[in-house]
Amino acid sequence: MHLPLNYMQQFGHFQRNARLYLINNALSGVTTGMLLVLYNLYLVSLGYGTDFIGVVLFVGTIGAGVAIFPAGICIDRFGGKKVLICSNLLIGLAGIGQILFRQPLPLLVSAFIAGTGAACTIVVNAPFLSLNSTPGERSHLFSLNIALGLVTTVLGNVVGGVLPVWFRNTSWLMTPLPSWSGLVLAEQPDPRSYQLALLFAGAIAVPSLIPLFMLKENMTPSRPDSSPALPSLNADLLLAIRIFVFSPIFLLILVQVMIGAGAGLFIPYFNIYFVQGLKASPALFGLLNGGATAVTALLTLVAPWLARRIGKINSVVVTQVSSIPLLITIGLTPLLPLAATLYLFRQGLMDMSTGVLQVFSMEAVAEKYRGIANSGYQAAFLVPWALTAPIGGLIIAHFGYPAVFIGGALFYLLASATLWGKFGRGQENQFKHVEASDDGNIVPSAAGNSHSGISSNEILHT
Repeated sequence: MHLPLNYMQQFGHFQRNARLYLINNALSGVTTGMLLVLYNLYLVSLGYGTDFIGVVLFVGTIGAGVAIFPAGICIDRFGGKKVLICSNLLIGLAGIGQILFRQPLPLLVSAFIAGTGAACTIVVNAPFLSLNSTPGERSHLFSLNIALGLVTTVLGNVVGGVLPVWFRNTSWLMTPLPSWSGLVLAEQPDPRSYQLALLFAGAIAVPSLIPLFMLKENMTPSRPDSSPALPSLNADLLLAIRIFVFSPIFLLILVQVMIGAGAGLFIPYFNIYFVQGLKASPALFGLLNGGATAVTALLTLVAPWLARRIGKINSVVVTQVSSIPLLITIGLTPLLPLAATLYLFRQGLMDMSTGVLQVFSMEAVAEKYRGIANSGYQAAFLVPWALTAPIGGLIIAHFGYPAVFIGGALFYLLASATLWGKFGRGQENQFKHVEASDDGNIVPSAAGNSHSGISSNEILHT
């Protein structure tokens, strides 16, 4: 009980904007979990095949890719509140189209719009939380944010799986509709049951907008005309490249590239591997996936405690490297009970320090560049994932499953080695020369309930 009580106490000391953001995350997480379970099944019920579903997913990814860097620029220029409100409204508008429209072109257009909104929501996360927190509370804040997202997503998965069945068995909801209503709801019972469940998911997301409108805008410092940390436009190009290549942001982007490339090789095929390769039932894999998510949420809450004792980067490297033997064993063992047991903990060990790494990635960048930096981090993860996912499928077809698990493990090991070589062994402290370190303890202070954001001594520099 000590850990939940610790976080409940810490929540009371977070800045008001941070608390409102966490509430928004918890409320919207349930809707996200429901959409993840229902939307592809809804498209199947309309008669679309996996080829069209793949196109929908691809178009959504294109929308996210188009918006990801403009989103970072908008965050740095206009602030997180405006971007959060606009992106959530954009996602809501696109969601209505995805639920009510049933023709291919409107579905693709709404998927593109939803992708742009999702990119803004993803990119704003770390810069906004950094701006609205003190150094001493950041590890707890980022970890709690991730854990809330995981827990509420699992809750949404469960509710989303039950609702279509309930709607389908409610006779008055499945009765024939007037001709004019065919423009809104499907005539067939199966797609209509999914539509109603998706509309319910959208309805429960509406209250999540209220905390966003209650936020107080805290603008990041404006960018000066010139910065000593960046070369001028007239500087020698080679010098500019050298400065960037040896900068923290380049190394952190490189780490995300390697993690994304490794994850893309095997994660999209985990369910197929367990069901076809290890002969698990789909229900068993669903149970395993939910259990792994719950373990990840719990370990994420423990991560700040570990970071306080051995340092942020050391904790990230230790947990990620610890997951690699589990990953290789899962890919090589023919024993379902062993693979299932290890699956519960592999994701948790790999992802438990994600919040800690997010904190460090923001601390390593000047505050006025955090939005665009986070755009770079997200793009560096998503693009390699998109490239290696189809490669992973080809590898499995020609060489079997062990090859993709070993390949993913090698990418993860390279990412951890890069982090350790550049920032490990206490070298991360070079980024704390203007601020107090994040010791992971609860920090009750006047800033805890302040509306004014962070103070000037918390501004970070490269």
